[in-house]
Amino acid sequence: MAEELLKVDDLKMYFHTRDGIVKAVDGVSYTLDHGETLGVVGESGSGKSVHALTMMGLIPMPPGKIEGGEVTFKNRSLLTMKEDDLRKVRGNAISWVDAGTLRPQRYRDDAEEDGVRKTTDTRLDRPGPVTMSWAFGERSGTSTLERRGEILDLVSMMYRLRASRLAPGDRLCFDLVANRRFWGFAGTVSEKPERVESAAGIFDAWRLDATLVRADGQGAPRPVHLWFSADARRLPVAAVSEIDVGPVRAMLSRVGGPGPDATD
Repeated sequence: MAEELLKVDDLKMYFHTRDGIVKAVDGVSYTLDHGETLGVVGESGSGKSVHALTMMGLIPMPPGKIEGGEVTFKNRSLLTMKEDDLRKVRGNAISWVDAGTLRPQRYRDDAEEDGVRKTTDTRLDRPGPVTMSWAFGERSGTSTLERRGEILDLVSMMYRLRASRLAPGDRLCFDLVANRRFWGFAGTVSEKPERVESAAGIFDAWRLDATLVRADGQGAPRPVHLWFSADARRLPVAAVSEIDVGPVRAMLSRVGGPGPDATD
């Protein structure tokens, strides 16, 4: 029997406005087990995003108010969880990706650096310039990027690259939202696959050599090297890049089917 991962029971989130009460989420219930994927569908404004934001503690209160219900993750209540514990559950970044187009709709990240909490919230599904709302400790503001073409976040970037042809010499360019900034991404696929060894096995992989350049013109360009398996799965095998504190590396650790032992 599958282990219950997430349970939403009669969740209600109302917004109290000058014009009255808006019942954005009114009695939502479902369960999600390990290895399951759940698609939440509905018309624009039906409460899809609000119900997810409520679970993750990202709705400002007021004007929002949880009027009832419960949400448990691994048998722990998300609605009463302390902020520090909740951040561990939801991670440092959250991406909303359209399941049909694999295009990003919204990207939010949350980190603490040198004792200062830094958050950004970027809407990518609206026409015109892309606006990032940010708060760094007591300071807050917005940053704007004019659309020059396709703009992705870290999650949709990986979907996009895995779905790409990745033929020798192919060049891939797009704008990117990551690490609380806007970037320009430009990369070229290697001329032939190369052998990469990881904890998950040995793979023939295409290497994508890319450069990240900040859209505001600040800082030095950052090199990025990504390896994707040359087979039909296009597994992200390895990544090497640089962040503010120095070089970083990530390697594929496991490959599995649906369930607790799925791909890392």
